[in-house]
Amino acid sequence: MVLVFIQSGISHLTQDGMVGYAQFKKIPNPALAVRLSGVLLLAGAAGIILGIWGDLAALLSALLLLITSITMHNFWTLEDPQAKQVDQIMFMKNIAMIGGLLVLAWAMAGTEAPLTITNGVF
Repeated sequence: MVLVFIQSGISHLTQDGMVGYAQFKKIPNPALAVRLSGVLLLAGAAGIILGIWGDLAALLSALLLLITSITMHNFWTLEDPQAKQVDQIMFMKNIAMIGGLLVLAWAMAGTEAPLTITNGVF
């Protein structure tokens, strides 16, 4: 799952097309929003992979995906059938990943999970 975050985080930091898409979606200060979300995606991935407050990293990644889903993949506002279908697929993918992240956060909470640097925060 975190491979998606790593690839997406790198894309947010290196591909200027992401800023144009954020502008199209009417995101305030799109350049900053895209770069910040890229950093957050990579930080969440690192926290989960390395087990540095993994439960918190998973919860914050789930929150980021929820915000992204509502603001960037709001398929219910689109008229074009093709664009609507693409955004609906992306929205549903994010919702599925949120479910996985919540399970991961639960599994890492309050335990001494093997192969982690720190224990969970919660």
